[in-house]
Amino acid sequence: MSYEIDFIGVGSEAKQDADAFCFRWADGYGKDGNPLYKIGVFDGGFEPHGKAMAQHLNKYYFDDANEEKTRDEKVIDFVFVSHPDQDHVSGLKEILEEFNVKALYMNRPWEYVDELYEIVKDGRITLNSLEERLKTSYSSITALEEIAEEKSIPIYPAFAGDVIAKRLRVLSPSKDFYLTLLAESNKTPATEVTFKSAQKVVQKIKEYLLKIFEDWNTETLHEGVTTSSENETSTVLLGQMDDETFLLTGDAGLRALNNAMDHAEEELGIKLKDSVSFYQIPHHGGRHNVSPSILNRLVGCKVKEGSKPTKVAYVSVAKDSDHPLKVVTNAFVRRGATVYQTEGYTIWHHRGTPTRDGFTPLTAIPFAGIVEEWND
Repeated sequence: MSYEIDFIGVGSEAKQDADAFCFRWADGYGKDGNPLYKIGVFDGGFEPHGKAMAQHLNKYYFDDANEEKTRDEKVIDFVFVSHPDQDHVSGLKEILEEFNVKALYMNRPWEYVDELYEIVKDGRITLNSLEERLKTSYSSITALEEIAEEKSIPIYPAFAGDVIAKRLRVLSPSKDFYLTLLAESNKTPATEVTFKSAQKVVQKIKEYLLKIFEDWNTETLHEGVTTSSENETSTVLLGQMDDETFLLTGDAGLRALNNAMDHAEEELGIKLKDSVSFYQIPHHGGRHNVSPSILNRLVGCKVKEGSKPTKVAYVSVAKDSDHPLKVVTNAFVRRGATVYQTEGYTIWHHRGTPTRDGFTPLTAIPFAGIVEEWND
């Protein structure tokens, strides 16, 4: 079965890292003998990513570079929202508006307000105020919900165990884990002051200094790192093609990845390190989302230096970004993965699909002898 997946880049149009992916696989043949495809989108980045993805879909997926086909003719079978951060969601408005989307998979916190209220109620918040606060706090996906309702696009949750089109399996979050994470992230109302303070912290920790030496046998990636509860709500999606299995992770951290692996082993009877050969590196290659022990279980243990890579990992970053961090890419490389980055460009992974004009071989990220100093 042929399939392809594209990580969308926008050059200098967006200064921040973002995730925007589209993919398709052959699913039978039409009367004309040409393949019929299932088409999906996983996150849409910022608005420039959404526009770039729409152009890319028109040109390569729908053979409509001049945009002469109607919206109804251009069917996207499913759109996934990994989690409600702006760098994953904003561009999806363009996709919902321009294409005939058949299903939107998006977890909406306010849909579980009754269950969540039982977890967080403390006498200072009512059921109605909790629902309103959730819709306000997650305004990015509230906007998607409004477009979906206007376009009559059905919205479905995405929880562990869900199977889409026989080939896609949600590994995380489970509904219980999702509710726990929502409770963690909503105990204290978000205010303008705390948001601005958080922004300052983010800017401060983005100054990465290359000071630490690594070699093949010396790994400085930490155990026990943490990311936000919102990141941990990320949908972890397994794509089981005939000749290859891929894993999309959003901004999942240790907890979500661990739960995803537990689900794969306990419910599907597979170990991801043995079955997956194409990975999305979580959270633009940040060091608070993976650890040595998690990667040993997810990708595999360290291979012998000089061994031929058997896996591929893509990471989505902006042009001139300070990500992916070298300590993270080193960790994937020493476990037998060849790592590639968007760095503002659209990059293409494919099996059995026709060649494309203008796409040239990628340059892999090399193993680095000096990595970032830990200052956070």
